[in-house]
Amino acid sequence: MRKLKITEMHRLSVEEFKEARKLPLVVVLDEVRSLHNIGAVFRTSDAFLVNCIYLCGITATPPHPEMHKTALGAEYTVDWKYCKRTQDAVDELHANGYTVLAIEQCEGSTMLDQLVLDADKKYAIVMGNEVKGVQQEVVDMCDGCIEIPQYGTKHSLNVSVTAGIVLWEFANKMMK
Repeated sequence: MRKLKITEMHRLSVEEFKEARKLPLVVVLDEVRSLHNIGAVFRTSDAFLVNCIYLCGITATPPHPEMHKTALGAEYTVDWKYCKRTQDAVDELHANGYTVLAIEQCEGSTMLDQLVLDADKKYAIVMGNEVKGVQQEVVDMCDGCIEIPQYGTKHSLNVSVTAGIVLWEFANKMMK
């Protein structure tokens, strides 16, 4: 095996990315405080052609040098919008026909490996604060909750790790 050179990977240019057909998927960051987590979500969203990211509450917005360290320029390719209140973002997404799902451990949540997506629907996923998770008021507004099955002694994952797992699963199911 030989590692590929970056020139052999056939990556999209920024212009090609902007014009590319995106997944009908929006990521909502609800009060995420870590610039590294925000940057990582941008980078992962770029990798899976996410339509847009909503940055809500205390979640920082680009440009920011600490965010750029993990985003590596994805903060310039992935469209984003700021909302002071996550509830306003959820209202807007619902008004635009999105099914909004919190990524949270909730009564009656759907395990990620059991998730069934409708190819004719648009989805938004809400990721929460590193300590408090998705605000209960936001969970109450969502159409459902998705939970990542976990088997060890810890029952939470870093926001950026969660984003990677969930975005991969959505892209894998929606691109087929």
